[in-house]
Amino acid sequence: MEVSDVTIREAAPEDFADVAEMHYPVWRRSWSGILAPALLDILGPPKRWVVEVYPESLNRRGWRMWVAESGGQTLGMAIFGPDTDDPDDLQIDALYIAEDSQRHGIGGRLLDEVLSSYPSGDAILWCAEKNGKARRFYEKNNFEVDGRTLNWEPLPGIKVAHVGYRLRRR
Repeated sequence: MEVSDVTIREAAPEDFADVAEMHYPVWRRSWSGILAPALLDILGPPKRWVVEVYPESLNRRGWRMWVAESGGQTLGMAIFGPDTDDPDDLQIDALYIAEDSQRHGIGGRLLDEVLSSYPSGDAILWCAEKNGKARRFYEKNNFEVDGRTLNWEPLPGIKVAHVGYRLRRR
């Protein structure tokens, strides 16, 4: 597949089921070894994302979901919007590419489109400290660890160390 065959567009609620079908297995693989399988089962049923997670994420002012697709198949997704602490900055909450579509330039293209849609300010994100694959992707795309840390608590008593990344654009 050529990256030029991929279309990137804003997702609508009717796209959420297809997005979750692509997103869930990639998300689960990326968190394997970071969270126990039983916790992934609780956090990740795709139906929960369709009816709860995506609508809550996109209910924030200025937040959007974009999908990368080809031939009617969802290949990737990104959720992003203005940072709550500094609305001039862009915060990326999620960027996932289907496993068999990785390493074809789709993630980089989706990231470029997201960054271009919000050209002012820096771009920031949180990445699980132990998610080496994601960290390498962002570092390859000029994001740098910025000194922020966060212990994400997906369920009471379960903490996952995250590091902040920043792409300086000012």
